[in-house]
Amino acid sequence: GVDLEACAESTNPDEVSKNLQAQRKMLAGEKSELAKAVASRLEFIGEYALALVELSENKEGKKRNFDQVQRRLKACCGLVEQFGKEEQAADEATLRCFDASFNRSLLVPGPPRIVEPIRDRAQVFGMWTSHLQELQLCCGILRVPLLSLLNGSFAGKSEPNVLGRSVAHICSSDEGHVVKLILDSLDEHLFPKDALEHCREEVDSFLAHCESLLEHLLKLAHATRARKFRRLAHVFLDFNTLQHEAWQLDEKLRETYGCNLRHPRPCWVWTMEHCLDAMISKLFLGFDLNLYDVVEFHMVYWYIDYLYGLRIFNLNELYYNKEQPVGGGDKKKKPTRQQPEKKGVRPKAPPVALLILEATQATVRGLFRLLAFCLCRGLLGVPASAPDVLERRFVLRFRALEHFRLPHLPSFRDFSQSSKSAEAPIVLEAAQASLTEANQVLDKLISGKDLPDNAKVLDSKLLESAKGLKRVVVANQLAVMQLMRVAEANDFDKMEGKVHAATTHHPHLVSLQVRKAN
Repeated sequence: GVDLEACAESTNPDEVSKNLQAQRKMLAGEKSELAKAVASRLEFIGEYALALVELSENKEGKKRNFDQVQRRLKACCGLVEQFGKEEQAADEATLRCFDASFNRSLLVPGPPRIVEPIRDRAQVFGMWTSHLQELQLCCGILRVPLLSLLNGSFAGKSEPNVLGRSVAHICSSDEGHVVKLILDSLDEHLFPKDALEHCREEVDSFLAHCESLLEHLLKLAHATRARKFRRLAHVFLDFNTLQHEAWQLDEKLRETYGCNLRHPRPCWVWTMEHCLDAMISKLFLGFDLNLYDVVEFHMVYWYIDYLYGLRIFNLNELYYNKEQPVGGGDKKKKPTRQQPEKKGVRPKAPPVALLILEATQATVRGLFRLLAFCLCRGLLGVPASAPDVLERRFVLRFRALEHFRLPHLPSFRDFSQSSKSAEAPIVLEAAQASLTEANQVLDKLISGKDLPDNAKVLDSKLLESAKGLKRVVVANQLAVMQLMRVAEANDFDKMEGKVHAATTHHPHLVSLQVRKAN
């Protein structure tokens, strides 16, 4: 083996930094362009290495200096930009010094492979810039709320590299931080803050189990998509145990607080919200990993539509209770025969996150109807026998989710009944209605008109999410209009295999393209 520490002058970051500074001072006396280039690269190595040390090391009783890390990483970004402007081109002899196979002895045993150096300088510096930006995002990870953190909000559009994921996980796993995230999140779900005093034993037990599960989920949030997909299948049994504990804790809270409890089930709704979010994430990851066949798309969207419905119902009730005055508002009037009691409630000023969930559900429902229609009419180009495997695929795709007890467990029979009459032209009208509903919500979000004050300002991620959904909706509305014209002319015989479904505008939601008949 190779002893890397024996090859270095020092493993102390401060000593290494001093040595680099001394080398740069020596080079400063030379006026050649090569000396300047070497000095700038030594500066980059020093700033980058110290930034990594400060991010990864958490000394007891001392907090990380994220401001200093940001300054170092910003300096590194400036140096990379400077390197990209240089006109020096590496020759073959220089490239051999950076041959990645030099480190082959440090890798785990595996099949032989040839590692080619990347010769495009712009591509290399672009990768470095992306990596440094990922590390900069890690500096603000302690301010990210729990649900956003579980959804990998630190990452950019593409999957971050292993170092960025590792640093993000280290920063988010500081001692006591997970419990703080859980308490902040429970507070958003109207969990009484002083319950830590009045119901200390029950709350401590619940928090301990929450911390164990959430630490595992945070670890998965910073894993690769493939590993996350595999490991998520095993968390729903733990969520099911946790929801029983949450229900019992809610009973204790109701006994303690009575009518002063602003929400009747804060802990159970919190558990449901995070479990449903994990379920939806797992199903959407199947699109990222290209695991689903076209014949399965509508089945997956049907299941996701149900999960979104549960989330939206619970969140509507939560935000409605938030709007009520502390201590309870006016007593609800008893329903009369002329005015029956509504099954659900809706807040007067729903937040942006809830509106985007509603738009996403409407889009998913429209896609289910549209894909089911195209499948029944044979427009997607799948073999006639393909739908026969759907029952086995239903068990395969959703078996892991059955470990969590939902209010109603969707079955293949439910799915079959929902898609039984999908070949009727009225299904296209229903799909168009769902897409129009989503489009109306998205137009309001993007323009900011006719929205409550708390929903008029969208952060960049939510705005980008809304615009991505908008592109999917517009593309599929066009497909529906084209299919309606085909239905009016009754030319479906000429359209066999002429509809193409692909994740063109969104990583998880397909857009349908109708090709011209021959």
